[in-house]
Amino acid sequence: MNSPFGEHVDVPVLQHDTGEMYRMVSIDAGYVVSEEDIAAIVEICSEPLLYRFVFRDRLGERAYEEQDARSFLEWARSGWVSGQHMCFLVRDPAGVVATSIEVGSLDESGEALVGYWASAFHRGVMTNTVECMAELAAGAGYRKLVSLVEEENLRSLAVLKRTGFSHVGSQEHSLTRLDQPVGKTLKFRRYERAL
Repeated sequence: MNSPFGEHVDVPVLQHDTGEMYRMVSIDAGYVVSEEDIAAIVEICSEPLLYRFVFRDRLGERAYEEQDARSFLEWARSGWVSGQHMCFLVRDPAGVVATSIEVGSLDESGEALVGYWASAFHRGVMTNTVECMAELAAGAGYRKLVSLVEEENLRSLAVLKRTGFSHVGSQEHSLTRLDQPVGKTLKFRRYERAL
């Protein structure tokens, strides 16, 4: 299985407030890890709200470290090659990492989980990033995107509502980190968007 998006993706994403052009770029086989990307990812993933909703339970409340960023990028690159998960970094006009988004594999159901994180210093870009992901996924053959979000994660819930996702109920979900179970299950709000 290979990525349903092909070998490489590099598409524009408009920042809503300023009109600046960001770039959504695949973490594919050709991606080369840079120290600047590592530093930016560690800084973003350590931001209090993002850390609380994405990493606290997955890391057992320890700090997000450089090795976590390196492991994430290697996991993302191997997932692109295998087609198991496709991850993208969104870069600001200066080329600095601002957000990340990922989608699960394309299987016969056409349904996949989508997840994302964004720096609080790059507000106004996540909604258009999710919309861009939905367009790419539809073009690749996905039929439905699903997102699981904690009820207290108001910013993420707002992004989903703005991008046409509908709340369809709640779901217990076992937490994983880079596809490895962390031994904890949480209750999430389930949102879906047909493509």
